Amino acid sequence: MAAAAACEPMARPSLTSISSGELRSLWTCDCELALLPLEQLLRLQPGAFQLRGDQLVVPGPEEPAVARGGFNVFGDGIVRLDGQLYRLSNYIKRYVELTNYCDYKDYRETILSKPMLFFINVQTKKDTSKERTYAFLVNTRHPKIRRQIEQGMDMVISSVIGESYRLEFDFQDVVKNFFPPGTEAQ
Repeated sequence: MAAAAACEPMARPSLTSISSGELRSLWTCDCELALLPLEQLLRLQPGAFQLRGDQLVVPGPEEPAVARGGFNVFGDGIVRLDGQLYRLSNYIKRYVELTNYCDYKDYRETILSKPMLFFINVQTKKDTSKERTYAFLVNTRHPKIRRQIEQGMDMVISSVIGESYRLEFDFQDVVKNFFPPGTEAQ
């Protein structure tokens, strides 16, 4: 049996669209949540992401720390950029089943160690053929976000000791409210 808890910000978080001057480093940005076109993130963070053929490479733990970048990238193995599909490397699966406390503890440490990055595909209802991919960043170093993630994870672990764990990060409403009506984000 699996228990679920949503890690959804309780108060309105500060979701901003980052311009090139606001993404200060690989490790931090000044907001809780951020949304920017994937192309812009790739330009701003060339050491953290590289396009190689049909693959979007996120340097892994075996590579030097400087090259690894500062994001925990979550995905399903594929990302769309300019209408083309790329295989994603070195990512954390969106759905992970943790079967013991040690796995839970390691996972918690991993996801809180760096900002989280999710890919979101957005299209307008006027032109459903045109889809744009955005990078959605969750600043796990921001005290408010960190506290909410920790509380959500604590709630899951305390409710299902000895069973499988399921933790869901749900930012759908926050992202949908960022875009104008008639826009669909997935």
